[in-house]
Amino acid sequence: MSAALAAREAPVVTGQAPGRQLTWWLRITALGAGAAGALHVAAAVDHLGGGELAVGFFLLTALAQVGFAGWLLVTSFTAAAPDRRLVALALLGTVGLLGLYVVAHATSLLDAFSVADHAATGHAHENTERMLQFDPVTGVDFFEGMPTATDGPVAMAGDPVAARPHGPQALGTVTVAVELLTVLGLAALLPASWRRVAVNALFGLGALAWGLWFTGVLG
Repeated sequence: MSAALAAREAPVVTGQAPGRQLTWWLRITALGAGAAGALHVAAAVDHLGGGELAVGFFLLTALAQVGFAGWLLVTSFTAAAPDRRLVALALLGTVGLLGLYVVAHATSLLDAFSVADHAATGHAHENTERMLQFDPVTGVDFFEGMPTATDGPVAMAGDPVAARPHGPQALGTVTVAVELLTVLGLAALLPASWRRVAVNALFGLGALAWGLWFTGVLG
């Protein structure tokens, strides 16, 4: 009875020897997590103008992903199944990062977290009118002006421009692709019973995202 239960909970898929297939999934997931960490370091450099909050977030995310990738790689040489709780936590975190990316680029909810860039002047109290404002997540330069959505009169010349979300950049698109690969690997590493729940939840989140996009909530 216990042997049958252990077989059901094993994080493998049919078709190959369990040890070999588990090793491949561990290394594929490690590759995805490590690449995502490296891309988040590049994102931190790309968002230097966004202030310490943005840079710190990207660097902490990169540190966690690279550390997790190293743990998976070491585990792959032991032929032992990884801790299911840690794998599930990593899956939740990666899905959360993908959700944050969608919110940042398909809505304007994070625009309020813009911060000032003092690098151009070197003095906090000089030439404040020339300071650039950056979105810490998308890197949008608010100094160029933010579009305004309104149905009433506005105190400015010209016609109001409809607000639109910030489009993703190449670095963000590649990071999302790598993290989707990581999600696939993490789901494969879960025990069978946990994997079914995770896959159903992922399909549910996908349907929710499509519904929000279809109704116009996500641009």
